[in-house]
Amino acid sequence: MLLCSLNDVRPGSVLGAVVSDPNVPGHDLLRPGVPLHAAMINTLRKRGVQHVWIEDDFTRDLDAAVAPKLAAARAAVYAQLRDGLNESSRGTLTSASIKDHRRAVLGLVIEAIGSAKYASLTDSLFSSSGQASHGANVAYLALLTGLHIETYVVMEQKRLDRRQARDMSVLGLAGLLHDIGKTRLNADITEAHESAAEEATLPEHYHDHTHLGQKALESTGAPARVVHAVLNHHQRFDGSGWPDFTSITHGRINKPLAGKRIHIFARIVAAANVLDNLISDAARNKRPAVSALHAFASSRFDGWFDPVVRRAMLLRMPPFSVGTEVRLSDDRRAVVIEPNPQNPCRPTVRILPEDNNTHRTDHETFSLALVPDLTITHSLGEDVTPYLYDPTPLHPHPEPTPA
Repeated sequence: MLLCSLNDVRPGSVLGAVVSDPNVPGHDLLRPGVPLHAAMINTLRKRGVQHVWIEDDFTRDLDAAVAPKLAAARAAVYAQLRDGLNESSRGTLTSASIKDHRRAVLGLVIEAIGSAKYASLTDSLFSSSGQASHGANVAYLALLTGLHIETYVVMEQKRLDRRQARDMSVLGLAGLLHDIGKTRLNADITEAHESAAEEATLPEHYHDHTHLGQKALESTGAPARVVHAVLNHHQRFDGSGWPDFTSITHGRINKPLAGKRIHIFARIVAAANVLDNLISDAARNKRPAVSALHAFASSRFDGWFDPVVRRAMLLRMPPFSVGTEVRLSDDRRAVVIEPNPQNPCRPTVRILPEDNNTHRTDHETFSLALVPDLTITHSLGEDVTPYLYDPTPLHPHPEPTPA
């Protein structure tokens, strides 16, 4: 199987995986096994589809990279939140619905563990707009990060026994519901996010959504860690976030929270929230997903996040997922076959034949980490040279002094 740009698909290629509508998550446009003719490719392009999986004998050993069970679990989480948002907007969020959300998230946890190698930022949910897709994406990103630094997550929850501290379904639920308060506000606030706007240009009452989310959850029996993350997913590690706790605690805590006073789940959700907004913006502006990770690694976000969480997210999220067609700086086509957890922009690749002989058994495979003169220049037909990044300089900084 090969994930390639729709612009590079030749008529007669056979579709290898479901194609979902980027504008209607959960709605399938085409099923696997369909031969793609020119008119069909053009229709997909008009629908906003940018890349597809195609059957390819030379990469048949990568068929598992499609990860259909993981995609289905993400779609189930999306559908659960979509229905829950309707409940919340009517003021009828219940303990039963919270249990349903958590059950869906647990399914996502199981699939995220089983398909860890095949994580991707290129599926239709990441290119979709709307609060349900955003919540599902943040849950997914938070889970991948939490599983990657599980030991740190457990250490940061000293008051809990290890079994409770390791329960990533609570973290996923926090990510899923982090913006639930926006259902009580105007529609223009739903699409707003501070990573794309200056503070002065955010809609009026934007900051209210964290308190409203807290209030919506308090009577539902949602875990306290979820409620805390909903209230505090805009706190920043350097203390420059919000809300201000001076009035909330009647002066016991002065100013916003900072450092490890912010619960680890809120720290992870905060980073996942910003990264998903960057990914969605990249998709809307026809930029590759790696551009979002490049922005996330930039100095613009220094001080926003727990450095351990930020670095883990940059190491864990794949700029080029397994099965992705890429072009190298020596102009050869290749496919990503193994992620590199130390330097994600330098994965292991396999050179693709240029003579269309997909039955060849010889193939050159190597890690780009061992060939410093070679880099990936294009992914899924897009120039990625401005967006390559190295996460290794991002070392933890001293924790801010509590106010």
